[in-house]
Amino acid sequence: MDYSVLRKELKRIRNWIFDLDDTLYPPSGEIYSQMARRIRSYIMNALHIDEQTASIVQKDYYKKYGATVHGLMVEHHIPPEDFTNYVHKLDLSSIKENPVLKNCLTKLKGNKYIFTNGAYHHAERVLDRLNLRECFSGIFSIREANYIPKPAEETYLRMMRSFQIKPEESIMFDDSPVNILTAKKIGLLTVWISSNVTNNQYCSVETKDFCDYETPDLTTFLSSLLSDNAA
Repeated sequence: MDYSVLRKELKRIRNWIFDLDDTLYPPSGEIYSQMARRIRSYIMNALHIDEQTASIVQKDYYKKYGATVHGLMVEHHIPPEDFTNYVHKLDLSSIKENPVLKNCLTKLKGNKYIFTNGAYHHAERVLDRLNLRECFSGIFSIREANYIPKPAEETYLRMMRSFQIKPEESIMFDDSPVNILTAKKIGLLTVWISSNVTNNQYCSVETKDFCDYETPDLTTFLSSLLSDNAA
């Protein structure tokens, strides 16, 4: 990668927008499995159905609405906070601090923000586990999005209004190709974190037209970008 070209582009960047899960830390099968189990459990209890049917509902609502919680709101009038409070009671012990990433984030000029489809309190807990809370100026969660998840364009616009930022002055990092695609469409500079195999299968990566830059690891990318020896 020619970091000299990217460095020139970054002269206009004032805002650094980061997805949370599988972006600020490596993809975690343990976290994903916990969350999937708790989602199924919640659906079973709320809709009085068995686990197999709950799994079908979970996948159907995710595909149809972009987030299971939004489907439960629309189809069953479930209070979204009730769902997110239950689902995000996770054991985060597998998430470890990353001092190199913290050093990189501290060196970046401008404001840093979290933009996640997860719950606000989940974002706070993950940032605390990573010891990165002080690096970020704000969190935009599924709650602030009125439970309309990425990649809905209206949610990106709501996020930018919330933080009072302009797309041409902003860059976004995300592990989901469809999330990156919306970001690029509305004018943000984009970096796809391509290490998430689950997300990768949903996008053709031959051309990578949906993103400006791609890296399998955020820390390596930022370290190289900030290095005096980067080409």
